[in-house]
Amino acid sequence: MKTRRSLRNPTWMLLILTVLSTGTGISWGQSDVGRVPRRKTQPDSEQRLLAQADERPPAPVATKTRTAAAELKRSRELLTKHSSIRARIIEQVTLAERSYRAEGRYLQLALKPGDWQMRMELVLKVGDSEGSLLEVCSGTVLHTQTEIDAGGTGKKAKDRKELTVTRRNVQQILDAARRSGDFSEQTETDLLTGMGLGGLPALLASLEQNMKLGTVKEETYRDRPVNVISGTWSESVAARMSRPGPGGGPGLLPPTVPDQMRLYLDKETGFPYRLLYLKKVPNRDVLKPMLTLDFRDVVLNEPIPPSEFDYKPPTDVQPVELTNFYIEQFAPQGTKDKK
Repeated sequence: MKTRRSLRNPTWMLLILTVLSTGTGISWGQSDVGRVPRRKTQPDSEQRLLAQADERPPAPVATKTRTAAAELKRSRELLTKHSSIRARIIEQVTLAERSYRAEGRYLQLALKPGDWQMRMELVLKVGDSEGSLLEVCSGTVLHTQTEIDAGGTGKKAKDRKELTVTRRNVQQILDAARRSGDFSEQTETDLLTGMGLGGLPALLASLEQNMKLGTVKEETYRDRPVNVISGTWSESVAARMSRPGPGGGPGLLPPTVPDQMRLYLDKETGFPYRLLYLKKVPNRDVLKPMLTLDFRDVVLNEPIPPSEFDYKPPTDVQPVELTNFYIEQFAPQGTKDKK
């Protein structure tokens, strides 16, 4: 006889829900909050130019394959250029020999300077326990709401409900960044995604920053040609998350942290149809899925009602204001030390 499962530990549920939410800072390998992404002094224009000055008769030239980093960057850029994105989310997680499934949806309008509009919902049910994650950005303010209901009945049932709302004024954070030095429209989008202000571009930015990427492989996924990118954690990120080994040396990653990832990008649109995290089986040269994040029923460049990007916190909850925390990251070093 099977017993009804219930996820009594809120930490596990939060871990499952916040893998997609890069704005929470809980995602695997998430960059330090508030860190300004490094600017590249020159675009990789050399890779896009061909030697056309040769006057000799043209000979067959093999098409130069883009690197994994270039494909990831291209995908990020394309995601910000679509007039809208609508997709269904399915997340399958295996932790402690148990599998959990969460479902939701993702909405995004074109990410223009000063107008960042997105909505991401995710709901997880395990027995009589339930957790939900909601991120909404109206274009100016980003709200993140997490709710955990451990279930059960009786007087203590309400005490097991945990509801948290955080608030970040994206425009004020960007204004602080502009005052700190040279700033352009291009680096505005880089800052939004690099700081993890939510959404798919931020998720891809975190992979680009924190992963040591492998080669690009061409495959077919759900009848669509895709580029598959694999990667492992960079040395600095792995060292930050690893458990100390014998004698204080490098150790293995904790059981709740994957060892590798695979990303499936549509060759035409750059859309990330699937993100797969893999874990090594102890004492075996085998990888097994730890988290699978699928985007289904993807619709691009179709109208989305403006009301989808409105959000009002519950009347009995006071949002945790995080705007100043981000702004302080751009203050001169001397000013920070005085605080």
